[in-house]
Amino acid sequence: MEYTSSDLSTKLKLLGVEVASFGRTADFWFKRQFDGKDPEVKSLECRDEVSGTYRRLCFSADGSKLMGGILIGDAKDYSKLLQLSKKADLGGNDAAGLTYGRPPPGAANQEAVDGGDGTGLADDDLICSCLALTKATVRKTIIELEAHTIPQIKKCCKAGTGCGGCVAPVGEVPKLLAHTLKKLGKAEASGICTHFVYSRRELFDIVKVKELKSFDDIMAAVGKGADGCELCKPVVASILSGLWNDHALKGGLDQIQDTNDRFLGNIQKTGTYSIIPRCAGGDMSPDTMIAFATTAKKYGLWTKITGAQRLGMYGAPLHQLPDIFKELVDAGMETGQAYGKALRTVKSCVGSSWCRYGQQDSVTMAVSLEDRYKGLRAPHKFKMGVSGCLRECAEAQGKDVGLIATQAGYNLYVCGNGGVKPVHAKLLANDCSEEECFKYIDRFLMFYISTAKHLQRTSPWLAELEGGIEYLKKVVINDGLGLGAELEAMMQRNRMNFHCEWKEVAYDDELRKKFQQFANTTETRDSEQIEYIDARGQRHPANYSPPDILGPALYNKTEAPPLIGSGFSQDFCYGGLAVKHGSQELAVFYLPAQSSSDHWLATQNLCPHKQARSISRGLTGELASGVLTLADPVYKTTYDLRSGAGIGNPNFNLSTFQTKMEDGRVLVKVPPKEEMEEAFELQISQAYSAAGKEYKKRGHGAAAKAAAATNGVANGAAAATNKTEW
Repeated sequence: MEYTSSDLSTKLKLLGVEVASFGRTADFWFKRQFDGKDPEVKSLECRDEVSGTYRRLCFSADGSKLMGGILIGDAKDYSKLLQLSKKADLGGNDAAGLTYGRPPPGAANQEAVDGGDGTGLADDDLICSCLALTKATVRKTIIELEAHTIPQIKKCCKAGTGCGGCVAPVGEVPKLLAHTLKKLGKAEASGICTHFVYSRRELFDIVKVKELKSFDDIMAAVGKGADGCELCKPVVASILSGLWNDHALKGGLDQIQDTNDRFLGNIQKTGTYSIIPRCAGGDMSPDTMIAFATTAKKYGLWTKITGAQRLGMYGAPLHQLPDIFKELVDAGMETGQAYGKALRTVKSCVGSSWCRYGQQDSVTMAVSLEDRYKGLRAPHKFKMGVSGCLRECAEAQGKDVGLIATQAGYNLYVCGNGGVKPVHAKLLANDCSEEECFKYIDRFLMFYISTAKHLQRTSPWLAELEGGIEYLKKVVINDGLGLGAELEAMMQRNRMNFHCEWKEVAYDDELRKKFQQFANTTETRDSEQIEYIDARGQRHPANYSPPDILGPALYNKTEAPPLIGSGFSQDFCYGGLAVKHGSQELAVFYLPAQSSSDHWLATQNLCPHKQARSISRGLTGELASGVLTLADPVYKTTYDLRSGAGIGNPNFNLSTFQTKMEDGRVLVKVPPKEEMEEAFELQISQAYSAAGKEYKKRGHGAAAKAAAATNGVANGAAAATNKTEW
C-alpha cells in the first residue's frame, strides 16, 4: 500500500477556547495559503469581538472552491466546512455566507444538501472524521440497528469514539439523531436502550428501592423483552455491583458482564489477557515482587510496570487464568481489578517517610485509601492519587480523587482525569484530617455512583451537575440534602461485601469450569496462532496485525444436509462456549430466555476482524425487532447471531452451524475436520494475499500444506462443500 498524504485538519480546545483549522490539501499549511500572499487564494474574515470569535476562510481566486480556514472561539461548523473543502464547489453556498454565518441562497437549497437535519452535510459527507463514517452510515445505524441514543450509536458504529466532537451536544450526530427519530415518528430516547426506558440514574434508584438482585428480576420488574442486549447488560451489572457488590461470576451475573469482568482480566488484541494484581500505593515487598516475577516466568508472560504504578503480566490464555490467579493469591496478592469499572489504583509519592519536602505520610494514606475502596464498582473506572506536598509528584490533581498533603492535613480534590481530554481536579475541601477525608470521599463516590450516566467519568459528570462544584460541596461537605448518613452506609455495605474475585475462582471448581478452553474436551491448545519473538529479553508478539477477513461466510446452517455425530454435555452451559473440532473452533451460545429453536446457536469462533479466536466470549442480546445479536469481545463488532451476518459492518460475517439436543448432549453439525480446516486456512491465506501480506501458518499437517499452497492466491471467497457431520 502506497502512502499518499495525511489530512492535517484538526479541532481542539486550548485553555477553554475552541480552535480549528482545515485545508483542502497540505498546501494550505505548508505553502501558507492562509496568509493572504498567494494570488490564487482569496480570503474573507469575520471578527466578532462581542462573542469573542474569529473566522478566516480561504477560497480559490474565482470563489468557487473552499481551500481551507481557521476558526477561533466557535468551531461548531468545523465538520461541515471540512467536508466542503474537499468538494469541487461550495455546494450551493456562497463565500460571504459561509464566512459571516448567513444561510445559503434559498432555503430549499439547504434542504437539498442535508435533508433538513441541520448538519449541513450530504449523505456521503463524513460526519465522524476520526472513524471515517459518513452521515448515511450513521443514519443507517439509527434506523436499522435501533440505535436511538448517543451511547447506542457509539456502541453500534463507533461514531464519536475518537475525539468525541461529533457527538457533543452541538455536534452533528445529535442533530442527525433528533431529525431521524422525528421522521420515524419516535421521541428521542432517554433510556439506556430499547429494553429499559429509564436512565441509569432512574434504574439505579428502582433497583435500590425494590432491592432487586439479578438481571432477570430487573427485566421482570421494569424491562421489556426477554434477553436484554450488549448495551443494557453491562449497565445493569454495574448497578448491581455498585449497590450489592456480589461476586461478578456468581448467580448468573457472569452472563451480563463484559468479557473483562467475566474473565477477571483485560482482554488484549490477541485474545489473551493481562493480569495486574493490586499494588496499593505502589508499595510492594521484594518477596511479593519475586513471586510475581516467578509466576510470569513460569507461564512465559510479558511483564511491565504500568502507567499506574502497578506490575502487569500480559499474554495469558483464558484457560491458564485460574492457575495464575492461585499462584498470585497464594503469594499474598489479590486482584487489582484493572479489568473493571472500579478503583484502579491510588498513586503516591514516597511522602514524609523519605522525602525531605514531605508534609504527610502519603504512602500510608494511599494504602489506606486503596484498602478502603478496593472492589468498588462505578459507572466508569476511577483513579486516586496522594501527594506528600505541593510539589505534586503523584499528580493528584489529575485524578478522580486526589489528596495533597499540607502541614494541617490534606487538601481534597475531585473530578480530574488524564487521558484524551485531561481535566484539572477541583478543590473540594482544605486541610482535612484523615477521618474527614474518608467521610467526604465515601459520600462523593456513592453520590457519583448513584447519579452518573453509564461510562461517564467524574469530570463530565461534574460538568453536567447543576451548580457544579459548589453544589457538590453542599451535598458532600455540608450534607445539604441530608444524604450523608445514607451515602456512608452504602459505602460501608460495599466494603463489607468485598471479596477477592481471583481467590474465589482459584479455589472453586465450579467457577474454574467457566475458564475451561473447550466445552467438549479438557484438552488445551494454542489458539492464538501468533508468532512470538524475543524483545529486550521477553516473549513478545511479532508485529501482531492480521488482516480482516472480508466477504461472505464459508458456511451457512440453512444449507447443511442432516448428518449425525457427537457433541458435548448440556450440563456445560455457561453462555458462550468454545468447542474444539480438529484444529478449528466453534462458538456455541446457550440462550435459555429464547424459544427452544434458539436455545443453542453456533458460529465460528474466529473473529473476522483481526482473527482472534474469541467470538464465544462475546455478549449476546436481542433487538426490539427480534434480531439476536452478538458483540465480539475485543472490538465490539456486532453480528446477527442466527444468520452470522455482520450488523455493524456487513463486510464481516460469521459461519453458522445447525445445533440440536439429543440425550442430554448438544450436537453441532459441522464439515469433516480436515475439510473445515482447509477451507478456513484458504480463506485466511486469501485475506493475507488481498492485504499484500505473507501468511505463515503455524503448525503442520494438511492445513499447513494447504496454506502454503494457497499463499499468493488472488482474493475471493473460499469454496466450501456442503458435506457436514454432527
